[in-house]
Amino acid sequence: MKRMMLILLAMLITASILYGCGSEEQSALDHDIIWTNNNIQGVQNNPENPTVIVLEKDYFVTAIMDYHYFNDGQKPGTISLIGEDGTKYGPWQAKGRKGQGDVENAYWDTFPNVQLKAGNYEVIDSHVESWSQNDESGNSGMTEVRGYASEN
Repeated sequence: MKRMMLILLAMLITASILYGCGSEEQSALDHDIIWTNNNIQGVQNNPENPTVIVLEKDYFVTAIMDYHYFNDGQKPGTISLIGEDGTKYGPWQAKGRKGQGDVENAYWDTFPNVQLKAGNYEVIDSHVESWSQNDESGNSGMTEVRGYASEN
């Protein structure tokens, strides 16, 4: 029985290594959405308006995702934030993830792990030309911010 338990434990550890279970990045994406302007309407590129996230309280931000559906093969670039006081956060190198219809690099995920105070932050994307937007997003680049309320 003891030997069987050790074999099962070894199999679980191997599976978690091979398939990325418990990875920091997956954990970051599992946190709550604390701000988003994403929606399921059709998209166009090149946002007309800045993307400004509004945080009502202090948060620890674990992930920021920008949507680049019509990316014409553009590799993921960087995402930064600029606070209303002018403080720059990032840039953070994005990692690509497939989107609807198996579009390569449609999602640009970053994992900043940064403490942000309540306030407004402009999202800066390194390739605005392929950043998705639509009327529902206020013609701002589509972004999702994940994390959790911090205790200060």
